[in-house]
Amino acid sequence: MWTSRMLTMIEKELMTAADIHAFGIEIVCKQLQEAEWVVESADVFADPMTEPQIVGHKDGEIGFFVVRTAMYPDRGRIEGEEVFQTQVRHAGAHGASCYFASVSIANSEGKTEEDMSVPVKGVAYHVAFDGLVKMALPEPGTAENAKDESSMVN
Repeated sequence: MWTSRMLTMIEKELMTAADIHAFGIEIVCKQLQEAEWVVESADVFADPMTEPQIVGHKDGEIGFFVVRTAMYPDRGRIEGEEVFQTQVRHAGAHGASCYFASVSIANSEGKTEEDMSVPVKGVAYHVAFDGLVKMALPEPGTAENAKDESSMVN
């Protein structure tokens, strides 16, 4: 059910899924730079199924960063085991480590849970980003470890 406050927010221009995705990439880029990574590229149009959204390096390590952003109360998640494996293999083929960044944003003008989930352009947002999760495929014979390492996968 829509509240009058939500209807007022919706009258403003809403962020698209692409806007939300780009915002998450921007957030992660800033976090990487603060952690002294050199961001070589950030591509909001990279194919999310096969390519990293951010490529960077630090201390001789190349990092491929897979970013997923969702509106509160959801968290960004990888779209399944096949995407997880494809991303890790792609990074490995380029001599890079693969990292996952899950981002959640909440409309800071929201007074209720529903209000916080409305993606209005031009307002401030609360950001939930708990850092990077290194993505790796389990060694052969350790299939049980795959569940632990891919806990952010849908």
